Amino acid sequence: MVNRSVIHPFFKRPEPKVVEKKDEITTGTFSGYVVGLDLGKSQDFTAISVAEVWACERLTWQRTEFESVLGVVRRRKVNRYRVVNVHRYPRGTSYPDIARSVQSVLAQLPVASRSPALFVDKTGVGAPVVDAMREMGIKLTAVGITGGSKPNRISEGNVNVPKSLLASSLDIAFAEDRLDLTADADASDALKAELQGFRVKKTASGNETMEAWREGVHDDLVLATALAIWGGENPAPGPARMVPTRFNLGR
Repeated sequence: MVNRSVIHPFFKRPEPKVVEKKDEITTGTFSGYVVGLDLGKSQDFTAISVAEVWACERLTWQRTEFESVLGVVRRRKVNRYRVVNVHRYPRGTSYPDIARSVQSVLAQLPVASRSPALFVDKTGVGAPVVDAMREMGIKLTAVGITGGSKPNRISEGNVNVPKSLLASSLDIAFAEDRLDLTADADASDALKAELQGFRVKKTASGNETMEAWREGVHDDLVLATALAIWGGENPAPGPARMVPTRFNLGR
C-alpha cells in the first residue's frame, strides 16, 4: 500500500509567486531624545544635534498570486529619528561655554520616559572637555572615532566606534526613511546642505568609509547627527544583574 501522506521532494508544490510587496513604518510612540556633540578644534566649528526617538515597527506586506489582499508577513522593531534642533557654535567659542550650553539644552528638553542620551566625540581635543563636562554632572557617552569595523566598549560611558559605523548608521536611517528633519532648527538648512554631500563609498577591502570625514569645510553637523543616530541604534547596556551569593552556613 502506498503512503499518500508522504510527498516525494520531486513532486513538492512550488512556493506561491509574490505579486505585490511593500514596506511600511508605523507611527510609533515617542520614547526620548538622543543628542550628538561634535567637538571641534580651535579652528573648527563645534556642533550639536538633537533628535527625537520614536519606537516603531517596520511592516512588510505581501500578496501572492493566490491571495486577494495584502497581509503582514514580517514585523521588525526599528527607531525613527526626528532631528528637532541642530546648532553650530561660532569659531572661538570656549569649551566651558559649550559645556554650559549643552547642559542648558539637556535641561530644556521636555520630560520623556527616559533621560536624554548624550554622545560626545572625544577624539582629539575632546577627552579633557569630556572630563570637565562630567565634573559638571553631565551624563554622557564619550565616543572615540577610530578605524576598523567593530565598536569597542572600553568602560561604562566610554566607547570606540569606527567612523564607518557612524557613517553607515546615518546612511541606513536615510535609506529606510527613518530620519526626518524639521525646519525649526537654527542650522537646519546648513544640515540639509551637508547631507546632500554625504555619501558612503566602498573601499577596496569592502569597508564603508565616509568621504572627507571631518576634512570638508563644514561637516560638523553631519558628524553630530551621526553620533546621535548611532547612539540611538546602540544604546548602552544597563547595569549588570547582581546574582546573590549563596553561603553555606552549615547547621
